[in-house]
Amino acid sequence: MSTRALRKLQKIQSPVSVSRSDSEEDVVEEKVVKQINPFDLLNEGNEEEEEEEESIEEIEEEKPVIKSITEKPPSKNSKKKNKKKKGKYEGTPAKKVEDISMKELDKVLKDMNKKSNANSTANSTSSDVCRDLLSVNYRYLDAEAEMKRLFGSHVVNTENRVSHQRTLKKSKFTTPKSEWPPYKRNGLSMELTENKDGISYYTYKHSEHYQSIQVEFLQAITTHSPDALLFIIRRHPYHIDSLVQLSEIAKHSGDWTAAGDFIERALYSCERGFHPTFQFNSGSVRLSYQHSENRPFFLAVFRHIQFLARRGCWKTAFEFNKLLLSLDPVSDPLGALLSLDYHALSARDYEYVIKMHSTWKNDGNLYPVHLADMPNFAFSVGYAKFKLVEKSKNESVLEESNKLIKDAIKKYPLLYCRLLEKLGEPETKRLGSLMKKMPNSYLDVIQLSYIERTSEMWKQPEVLQWLKKNGDEILDDVVGHPESIQKSLLCKQKDHIPLSVSRYIVLTDVQRLMSYLPSEVTSQSYQMYDPLPPADSITSYNLMEQLQRSTSRRGPGMMNMLANMFNDMPGNINYEALLNQVAQGRIPGAFPGGEEDEEDEEEDDHVQQNRDG
Repeated sequence: MSTRALRKLQKIQSPVSVSRSDSEEDVVEEKVVKQINPFDLLNEGNEEEEEEEESIEEIEEEKPVIKSITEKPPSKNSKKKNKKKKGKYEGTPAKKVEDISMKELDKVLKDMNKKSNANSTANSTSSDVCRDLLSVNYRYLDAEAEMKRLFGSHVVNTENRVSHQRTLKKSKFTTPKSEWPPYKRNGLSMELTENKDGISYYTYKHSEHYQSIQVEFLQAITTHSPDALLFIIRRHPYHIDSLVQLSEIAKHSGDWTAAGDFIERALYSCERGFHPTFQFNSGSVRLSYQHSENRPFFLAVFRHIQFLARRGCWKTAFEFNKLLLSLDPVSDPLGALLSLDYHALSARDYEYVIKMHSTWKNDGNLYPVHLADMPNFAFSVGYAKFKLVEKSKNESVLEESNKLIKDAIKKYPLLYCRLLEKLGEPETKRLGSLMKKMPNSYLDVIQLSYIERTSEMWKQPEVLQWLKKNGDEILDDVVGHPESIQKSLLCKQKDHIPLSVSRYIVLTDVQRLMSYLPSEVTSQSYQMYDPLPPADSITSYNLMEQLQRSTSRRGPGMMNMLANMFNDMPGNINYEALLNQVAQGRIPGAFPGGEEDEEDEEEDDHVQQNRDG
């Protein structure tokens, strides 16, 4: 109890009144008349505490939302009266009502959250599963480290890799090379646009400087001259679209090393533009393919997966495949789900394929809701189960694998027969009957794509023997009861090949699949830096207006200037070889020209004579 409260208690109990100020006597007399309970004084503080409580009350009056709805806010005229009655009402039900109102507010908020969670239990569970299946392990993004694990550090040549002389910032996507030019901010950045249901949505942004580079790039594309592209790369060595386009030229010329190097540099540039909160390994960040500024990152990741697979870096390719799917798992603009099972099996992550098969759910628009209704996952999960038998030697696991592969053959018997034919074990006895149950074009593309990708895995003797054994047991029943055969995918877009799958066909460049491209795709021209852009494509700035303004400002002599400046360009790649090989035929999206090496003056003169001629 404070000394002030003790003095008041003594004054109330004593008949003798001590001389005090008028204001204090008034207060004491009022309290004597009202017969204040002495125990209420236990709750009474000093004058500073009273001032603090008054200030708190004033703040609470300004925020009536935290008060009980049964309370009436005190008027300004009654402030003095409330102050006098304060000692009487403290510690009484009025105080408890205030406490209860705060608790009730917390309870209401909790109830609202519970109701919201109850209404979206399935969605929340799906989101948690999605994050788990799409999360990326930083450790396995280093292709050089994987090659060292496979072949040993003494085999892997790392002489050209960055060591103590590195001038570039460390990257999670790739190991910067010592010959790469220094990185300078080029105006590429990223911003957070929305947070919804635990998912963060981002988009790349181009500054005015980067917009001007993009205009130069589009002008170079219209000229069909690699000289213009190389001129851009010399001044802006980390312009992503130019790097992706040059990689395409190098790939078609057979220079896979240069093609991969361009893509690694493009990925490095993309990573340097990341938002600080863009945790791409979390599985909960998204980029919309609808925005043109985002699409180069998608394409760079896709191309990088191809180059990694070519080098045998299956674990790294698998992690990047998960990353590609996680960027936009709903629309899957580059068909990442069509290759995810293959890369997981190649990385020997069989448990992932089984978990993905049993828990992943699509929205039913582009793909079937359940992965069991997709031919690639239907066969891959059986393969994964069989591979686990070799480890566990468990008969129950073998029975599960037999059931899974038989279910897959029931649904897609033509895939089974074509796979055996690809493996040199044709199933001629029942093939004629099954050919009458041909799937539609969309389902057929997925089946053929799976065969082209995975035929080498099924060639293993023990796997092929197991596959044929189960096929022989079930195939007669399938022919006799063809109602189990799926002729189309169980999704909304089952009657035609979606644009995203058409992009997948174009980028994989498998000739057997190219004939399936719809006429609306083959009738239009497209560039490989942005193949088949969506019809509702969005650019945050008016690119065509800037392009027209730049063209009118520079005039038709711009390319002559570029041609003259090209001879002064340095380079470590034999660009003349690229020029001669690419010039033999027009490649979709590539230039009918090539690239030069300025270190060889005689080659430069030869190319210049060809250009002048």
